[in-house]
Amino acid sequence: FSWLLVSMLLRFTQVSSNVEGDKMSVTRATGSSLVITCDLTQNTNYIHWYRFREGTVPQRLLYYDVSSSKVTLESGISPGRYHAYQSAGKSYQFVISNLEESDSGTYYCAVWEKHVSSDFLSTALEILLVAAKNSPGTHVRSAPALLPAPNSLDSEQRET
Repeated sequence: FSWLLVSMLLRFTQVSSNVEGDKMSVTRATGSSLVITCDLTQNTNYIHWYRFREGTVPQRLLYYDVSSSKVTLESGISPGRYHAYQSAGKSYQFVISNLEESDSGTYYCAVWEKHVSSDFLSTALEILLVAAKNSPGTHVRSAPALLPAPNSLDSEQRET
């Protein structure tokens, strides 16, 4: 089996107080699970989870409807490996089961906020999951990636 290195880096926004800006690394074996927490400071109707891979555009994996507790997977995403739920208050969990090397990427928790007549995306938590090629203690650094502008995403993502 191989090992995966998980690094967490928080972008300071009004959305999250989780991780407090510390960069953390956790080594996981393929086949294990990972839980990512997104702590919000405001109420929202939907939590969106994205994966960004270098050289590609961010991919929305799923969104969580807070009012109905329903998880909606994007088409092409295999059911059973990704899940989301509200753990307590304004704290939300994203679970990746049976980790594979193909899970490498930067993971984003995102919410839509309404401001007058415009929408914008706030990034809450950035997770970097990479295959550790050298040793379990390998540290990997990555520049933050920008998510696509709201008008380039489908209207379903902008519902609040």
